[in-house]
Amino acid sequence: MSGGNHPGNRFQPLWSFRALLSDFVDQSLQGFQPKLINGIGTLGEALAQAMVRGTVTGGRYLLAPLAHSLGNTSKAYRPEIDGLRAIAVLAVIANHLGASVLPGGYLGVDMFFVISGYVVTSSLLARSESGGAALLKDFYKRRFKRLLPALTLMVLVSALLFTLVVSPFDDSYRPSLRTAMAALFGVSNLYLLRQGTEYFSPDTLYNPWMHSWSLGVEEQFYLLWPLLLLACGFGRPGADRWRRRRLVLLSLALLVGSLSFDWALTLAGQGEKAFFLMPARFWELALGCLACLLHRGRGDSRNRERLNGAVAGTANPDPQPSWLRRGLVRWFHNQKAPLTLAALAGLLLLLTRPESERPWTSLAITTLTAALLILAEPAATATQLLAQRWAVAIGLLSYSLYLWHWPLIVLARWTVGLQPVVVAPLLLLIGLASLLSYRFEVFCRYGSGVPLLSRRALVGYPAFSLVSAAILVALQGPLQARLYGGRLDGNAGQSSTIKRIGGTTIDTVHCFVEPTSALPRSDSWNACRSGQGDGRPTLFFEGDSHTHALIPLGEKLLKDGQFQVAFAARGGCPFPYFQPWHQDRHRSDRYRLCQPHGQARLADLGRLIRPGDRLILVSNLPSYLGEGPRAEAPKRFEAYRRSILLLAGRIKRQGGRLVLVSPLPSFEQSKLSIPLTLCHSEWFRPSWAIPQACRGVAESRQLELQRTEAIRVHQRELERQSPVIDVFDPFNSVCPPAQATCQTYSQGQLLFSDGNHLTNQGALRLYGAFSRFLAQT
Repeated sequence: MSGGNHPGNRFQPLWSFRALLSDFVDQSLQGFQPKLINGIGTLGEALAQAMVRGTVTGGRYLLAPLAHSLGNTSKAYRPEIDGLRAIAVLAVIANHLGASVLPGGYLGVDMFFVISGYVVTSSLLARSESGGAALLKDFYKRRFKRLLPALTLMVLVSALLFTLVVSPFDDSYRPSLRTAMAALFGVSNLYLLRQGTEYFSPDTLYNPWMHSWSLGVEEQFYLLWPLLLLACGFGRPGADRWRRRRLVLLSLALLVGSLSFDWALTLAGQGEKAFFLMPARFWELALGCLACLLHRGRGDSRNRERLNGAVAGTANPDPQPSWLRRGLVRWFHNQKAPLTLAALAGLLLLLTRPESERPWTSLAITTLTAALLILAEPAATATQLLAQRWAVAIGLLSYSLYLWHWPLIVLARWTVGLQPVVVAPLLLLIGLASLLSYRFEVFCRYGSGVPLLSRRALVGYPAFSLVSAAILVALQGPLQARLYGGRLDGNAGQSSTIKRIGGTTIDTVHCFVEPTSALPRSDSWNACRSGQGDGRPTLFFEGDSHTHALIPLGEKLLKDGQFQVAFAARGGCPFPYFQPWHQDRHRSDRYRLCQPHGQARLADLGRLIRPGDRLILVSNLPSYLGEGPRAEAPKRFEAYRRSILLLAGRIKRQGGRLVLVSPLPSFEQSKLSIPLTLCHSEWFRPSWAIPQACRGVAESRQLELQRTEAIRVHQRELERQSPVIDVFDPFNSVCPPAQATCQTYSQGQLLFSDGNHLTNQGALRLYGAFSRFLAQT
């Protein structure tokens, strides 16, 4: 058959030409092909060898400072302390990866405080013969070199990464960067306390610099402790025994005072102050100081002679020896190794205890850490375990590991999520960043590459911190949104839970008050009204938190240019006020200010509303009129009807109109405890990384309509009874009739932030229908 294995006859000439060309190339390359293959193989082998050499060289470069530190043979060096640091930092990292992994891992910070108190006191005592000014200058210079380079590097790098993946319009953007600025100057604990931050709340999971609070506590301690040593007589010639005793007594007094302050705050319900304030944490650091003083006192020649004499029974430890004292000393000496091992075992056990057992666990683990610092001797089993080479290496890296682990965990939450598959690469990244950080720290501490930083550390490093702070300010100002790698058009003004209208003072801070907040002055609500006197009618939005949720809708209406807008909302309080409520919640002390608030707002609106204005009432009516004993339902609806008709009469006399907003769908969903921007997919946040909380909840549309039908019937009846009442029903805007179910997440947008509150996207869904409603009424 013609054209058997070839294309049809029409393409035969072309096919023949291709065949000839192919044969020619094959023959031409016949001798060259082996050489080409060999050349490619040689090149690949060379590239592989280069990669191996580069990896080895890079590894050596990163590990060289660590290897040098591991070779420390100084008699004063105690490797078991770095072993304790390793336990502390690994516990913290495990806890931050997931509280269920190691429930008590947060206690690693308490361990760090005790260790810091010990190490700093030891360092100061070793130089205590210097003059006072020289002692302070040397101490602060060494602290600056130790702490600031790695801290500043972490803050700047993580800030740039943060601005790349976090929308500048997210509520956590500015507070997080301000935490970073506070961390540069050692006051992030005070900033977080001022912000009302709760350390164990879900909100803290998305602030990359939340962990810097502990550095703030330590840095504030470093400012104070050397001055106290000078006050005890260190830094000038004198009898070592007396000044050491004065320091011991002062440390004990401060420990007792600080611990009492800590517990007083805790018992008074001010747990966050007890958590963040340095004076409430001082006792942990003071315990480390006492451990240092006791360990050094136990280790001097006089005490060793007494101890050896008491144990051997061949020399008198005291001029008048006591058989009881000799027995106790001998027992203690013999039991020291088992006691040290028991302390280590108890410490590890405490790390498994839940957060609910604080503050007892904090007290216990600090005591055991101090005991280990005092009792550990080179021959003890516990000491040898802590002095393992791998543990010492992790301990040497502990500061860098602590600095970097939390920002990288948080950045993972903002991007790919903290999924199990992410943990291994994340830990590898934390280790790599820590090695680089440690290399940088060693360079700044012992190198001489930057004269200003190496020779004038007391000036150079604070100046470096100021420059870094200026960069962070720029990221909140001129550079804001310029580095963000996501879609600004999809996020701007649509994902934040803090509501605001640009160019006005209408926002959550000014226009929403909690049920228990004191009654604000009447003129304070003036900030919640847009421009006045231009002849445009005003839309007055009044009610509870559902009113506050519509601020994005008000911004859109304001931009249209037909209306001015005003907002006033008090959480949990209907407007106008009426009673009784569903389940008699109006009797609760939490809502006792709802009635005076409603009366005050009625008086204010009586002065403000002009002809053409509209008062728009938005409340979570099912929570006030909803299900309950049927005998009480008529009372609630009658109270609501009377209050609305009374208000309508006032509005009519003022020439305005009254708009009643019907109920929205509601869902069995708790409030989202994550930033709402995480519900949007980006190139750095794939759809599979969207948190489960954003996945959406669905309810039957028919059942939702039936649930609130009684309220709609009463509103339509009120509309018929008063010529100035109009009813707007937003239900179809967020739950279209074509859908069988109402959903919290629809068409790629999160519409509800909890069971019944609209997100910004949800509020904007109402714009089209509400604009037409305003035009028709």
